Amino acid sequence: MINLNKADSQAIRGLNSLREPGFQGLLKLFQEELEATKQKLIYADDINVIHRLQGKAEAYEDLLKAVEESQKVMKGH
Repeated sequence: MINLNKADSQAIRGLNSLREPGFQGLLKLFQEELEATKQKLIYADDINVIHRLQGKAEAYEDLLKAVEESQKVMKGH
């Protein structure tokens, strides 16, 4: 998980800016990639592929959660 409490204010502002309407397409792309990765995990049969897909899914989830949480962290700074 991305620790936003340790992130500098520029990084937090950047993540928060992804919440603006102009970036909804990008967030949608990340969400679609997350879902596609989860689907691949269902059918993966090689442990190395499974580990790689798990890492990829976790990275997308962390990024999406950081964008979501960035507004709360900005209020605290």
